[in-house]
Amino acid sequence: MKLKSLTTMMLLVLTLALIASGCSGSGGSSSSGGASSGSGGGDNAKPTTISFGLAGEPATMDPLVQNGTHGRTIKLAIYRGLVNYGKDGKLSNELAESYTVSGDSKNYTFKLRDAKFHNGDAVTAEDVKFTFERIANPKNNATFRNELAIIDKIETPDPKTVTITLKEPFAPFIHYLALPETVIVSKKWAEEKNGDLNANPMGAGPFEFVKWTKGQEMTVKRFDGYYKKDKKPVDNIKFVFYADENTRVNALKAGDVDLVEYVPWKDAMAIEQDSKLKLDSVSGPFMQLQFNTQFAPFSDPRVRKAIAYAIDRNTIINTAFNGRGKPIYGMAIPEGYMGYNKKFESYYEYNIEKAKQLLAEAGYPNGFKAKLLATSQYAFHQQTAVAVQSELKKVGIEVELDLPDWATRIKKNTEGSYDFVVAGTSGDITDGDWLSNFYAGGAVRLNNSAYFDDAEINKLLAEGRKELDEAKRNAIYERLIERALDLSPFVYLSWREQSYGMKANVEGFKNLPGFLSFQSGISLEDVTMK
Repeated sequence: MKLKSLTTMMLLVLTLALIASGCSGSGGSSSSGGASSGSGGGDNAKPTTISFGLAGEPATMDPLVQNGTHGRTIKLAIYRGLVNYGKDGKLSNELAESYTVSGDSKNYTFKLRDAKFHNGDAVTAEDVKFTFERIANPKNNATFRNELAIIDKIETPDPKTVTITLKEPFAPFIHYLALPETVIVSKKWAEEKNGDLNANPMGAGPFEFVKWTKGQEMTVKRFDGYYKKDKKPVDNIKFVFYADENTRVNALKAGDVDLVEYVPWKDAMAIEQDSKLKLDSVSGPFMQLQFNTQFAPFSDPRVRKAIAYAIDRNTIINTAFNGRGKPIYGMAIPEGYMGYNKKFESYYEYNIEKAKQLLAEAGYPNGFKAKLLATSQYAFHQQTAVAVQSELKKVGIEVELDLPDWATRIKKNTEGSYDFVVAGTSGDITDGDWLSNFYAGGAVRLNNSAYFDDAEINKLLAEGRKELDEAKRNAIYERLIERALDLSPFVYLSWREQSYGMKANVEGFKNLPGFLSFQSGISLEDVTMK
């Protein structure tokens, strides 16, 4: 009897163990491996994780500082502004449900939607006021501090209403509120963290910060309280930092990551032809040379113009971009943008004799020596510098290359510690005032650390900002562009294709058009695995 009872008990225990084992076999958490895990959907499905290979690690996660596409991509996963540029390249209401502008364009009234920060607190008018006052504070070195300095006062009549009064009409104002550097932060959170939003990023975007392993990766998870209830992106995104472009693209080809930015041009065709992968490319970013105009020889416009004539742009495209791109002989302004005129397209067509003539007129018939700042971290920057070095040798200019890592290059660029520099950039906004970030005199900043300051251009920039009539604004920017080309503090080289590579089953991510490619992180709110 005892034996029978014992046998029965053992069978019961074994049966329960098998049932428990079977129940757990199809469940479990997501894989910790490098590439995507799970297929999503359903309460018992494994969480989906996308691995996104970025071209570097952000120097800071404080949103008020522009520190490269990789930083912007993560910021646009975590944060939202009152408005942002959407996937179609047009302004999209985000934390602002609506807004109105007074007839004189000096008063903007925003009505906030019911949105929450990742800590559960509601986004309020006080948070908006705090954010913009923080950006305007000179101590914070915000990238767009000068643009938001136009604000005279900010009023918060109730928790869901913000009224911003400008000192004077500022036509492009709403565009500057759409940038990753003007997203809304929590006043309470910033004060609790003593203003340190680098180690503690917390916004109202579709993903919330989880972990940052310095030198390796950063992880975010989907925020289920996101105000766009129809958005159901992947559960997790792991941003993996690959400074070396070959390592980054090879990680995609090997399946270690699902999505990468800055696909090298030499690899673009291979990705296009691989049925397991796909490429999303746009033309909009551009390459340029920027001169330190404080010192000879680059203080002389004739020298800068000589260099504009001396460089065969097709050599740049073939050397640095594997033939993918278009030469720029005038201003880097897309057709259809304010100030565009076809007559500017051939302003500095390749003319080596004209280059030599201008150098002789400037007192350098045999050329001179100069140091060109670029970086070894991005091959296309380095290869552009090598091509420029080769081209300028033809007119007697001996170029020494300075190729530090990206962080050092940015520091030198911002400080103006260079003779001339290779820059890969674009306009930040789709309004004609994008030119101010390059040509406005006054405070030295990344895109105008050339100490260029021209009274006529400053006057035209100011007129363009105040003028509300579109046709009149366009005429102002045409005059500005013509003068800028004549003085040439920048020499434009080429339009470049900006590409993202991804697995064929990645859906929803989109490379934004034209100048906005660097803000494509906004589309992470839609990213899924098919």
